[in-house]
Amino acid sequence: MRIQFLGAAGCTSGSCYLLAFGDKQVLVDCGLFQGPEELKQRNYGDFPFVPSEIDAVILTHAHIDHSGLLPKLTRLGFKGPIYATAVTADLCAVMLADSGHIQEMEVERKNRKLARRGQPLLTPIYTVEDAAKTMEHFKRMVYDEELEVLPGLRLRFRDAGHILGAAIAELWVTEEGETTKFVFSGDLGNVGQPILQDPTYITEADVLVIESTYGTRLHEQREERLEHLADVVNRTMERGGNLLIPAFALGRTQDVLYALRVLQDQGAIPPLTIYIDSPLASKATEVFRKHTQVFDYETRAMVREDRSPFQGPGVHYTETVEDSKRLNSISGGLVIISASGMADAGRIKHHLKHNLWRPQAAVLLVGYQAEGTLGRRLQDGAEEVRIHGEQVKVRAEIATISGFSAHADQAGLLSWLRRFRHLGHVFVTHGEKESAEGFAELIEGELKVPVVVPRLDESYELKGTQAVSTWDTHYRSFSVEEDFSGVCQVVQGAEVQFRGAYGLAQRRFKIPNSIFTAFNLGSARQFFARLALVRLGHEAALVSAPAGDWEQQLAEVTGQAPWEVVQREVLQPAQLRSSGYFYLDQLPVWAASGYTTTSAGRLVENIYALAGAEEKPQLFASAPDLARLWQLLAAGEFLPLEEVRRLLAPYRAKRPGAYRIEGQAPGVRALFGGTLEEPLTVVVLSNGEQGALHAFEQLLALGKAGEASGSTFGQ
Repeated sequence: MRIQFLGAAGCTSGSCYLLAFGDKQVLVDCGLFQGPEELKQRNYGDFPFVPSEIDAVILTHAHIDHSGLLPKLTRLGFKGPIYATAVTADLCAVMLADSGHIQEMEVERKNRKLARRGQPLLTPIYTVEDAAKTMEHFKRMVYDEELEVLPGLRLRFRDAGHILGAAIAELWVTEEGETTKFVFSGDLGNVGQPILQDPTYITEADVLVIESTYGTRLHEQREERLEHLADVVNRTMERGGNLLIPAFALGRTQDVLYALRVLQDQGAIPPLTIYIDSPLASKATEVFRKHTQVFDYETRAMVREDRSPFQGPGVHYTETVEDSKRLNSISGGLVIISASGMADAGRIKHHLKHNLWRPQAAVLLVGYQAEGTLGRRLQDGAEEVRIHGEQVKVRAEIATISGFSAHADQAGLLSWLRRFRHLGHVFVTHGEKESAEGFAELIEGELKVPVVVPRLDESYELKGTQAVSTWDTHYRSFSVEEDFSGVCQVVQGAEVQFRGAYGLAQRRFKIPNSIFTAFNLGSARQFFARLALVRLGHEAALVSAPAGDWEQQLAEVTGQAPWEVVQREVLQPAQLRSSGYFYLDQLPVWAASGYTTTSAGRLVENIYALAGAEEKPQLFASAPDLARLWQLLAAGEFLPLEEVRRLLAPYRAKRPGAYRIEGQAPGVRALFGGTLEEPLTVVVLSNGEQGALHAFEQLLALGKAGEASGSTFGQ
């Protein structure tokens, strides 16, 4: 029995857990990655499993970071059922279609630019049609119903109190006559949340996977939250400005409407003109109205008394773009609630552009703001931000109310945990590193149970309450040299076997390397030029070229800059989206600077060490991208296999059947390759010059040894 953490590990998005037992594979959630650009690139890559081999999906709730890649899953061959509550199914019909529309519009915008340049066009992650087909897979369940969904797997959903329809998933998995109970918390809500029932308490779990979004923080109390909201509303209205509230269309928008209605009923704020400027929020609210039977008692009473928080004389729902634009001609007196909740996309960005520079206006952040988002920059006190290509001064009041979060805070999470009478092994997920690790330490100290914060893509073998990391067992002998700076990755077939990130990507700014960091490939870019020559049918040019100078040969036979040809013929067709050619003094935020030591013993960036670095761009690539390229080559999907073997012949490694492509430059060392049979991929990228070859040889040996390995128990 094995669990692999394919999302929401070290971050708060992309929730996806793969549970394998017997001959079955089940996903719990399949979410979209959000936040930093390097993390979002993962949405475009291959799944680290074969979609057609997944037997079922268990979906905890409709938020896009939990459900958003389901249409991609079905498009790529998944044919099984998706189990969810009825409310979640209805909300997903709205949310996934909207997400597909966003993917299509984004790609259409990018393709207009690519078409003008004569470059290959992109395809969306999925379309509205893919989203509609996905809804055919949904199987609706009700809270507290227990159902055998697969041989050896029973499922029960319990109310998570997070958003309408959100569920805690209880799973009983039977393998070789032994039954293990898993509990996936999904996203847990707070006690006393408006509209929703309180989270259901669970008392037993052999294995618990729990979120930690607010694992180290406390929310404002409900009364304090309402008082704070009234203060912000009254201050803004007295100044004559607009109050902008970035809010997720699902859950947060409805919570804010509820709170504003309560405050108006109490006379704590004046009658308001409120605009819900989000077609998605309007549709989600319609789903809420359809399912009043799952509201809490207080909200059901409001609806019966004709005091619905979702409608009234001052509440208006905009639909068209023209309606939205008209709001920007009004300088004050409005409350505008609009998506997205982190202010990173959607109509809220237009309203921010027209109001942030006004000192009379206010922006109220009512939810978690992930690192790298516009909302987070405003929350952190940015004096100027860039919106739609324009710099905008921040003169508006920026306020935050954490109590509106749909996530339980540290106290709420601990209160829920304390109800367990039996708790075996705990995995802490869905939190930024500091939050997850801090909360894990707290659980271990208070509840005296084994707790782990898994790494992204890490897998664990399970037996009863025992959990053993396959990374820490099979790769326990792997070590890097003390001064090694870079990343390592091993992939067997589609499964990530090991990942590690070491050192700093940017020493000046203390930015650590991550698995998604892009590294300068140095002379390994010649392999990409060679690959482009083969793709273009110019294999004869390889014979006549000076040894290894394939870029020069590529330029001669095409009459174009080699980086333009490689971009068109290799990077784009292989969908290596986080890779590309960059000038060393114009690196994107996800790229690492190389560091080399001069003869005088001084450490310098390679921008100062590479002759002519300012004249031509360097090729940068991430470990996941290089692993993808190798997998495409091994599968014969990028070139016929016989051509792949001829292409790789000069790169044979000492180990039988293995290949190694190597590149270096001042401050750079890159190695990638592996085997074509039972494809094994090993990637080691470094923005230093020490230890990369040693790391590659270790991982290649361990990967080859592990091809036929079985259970990690007893090893």
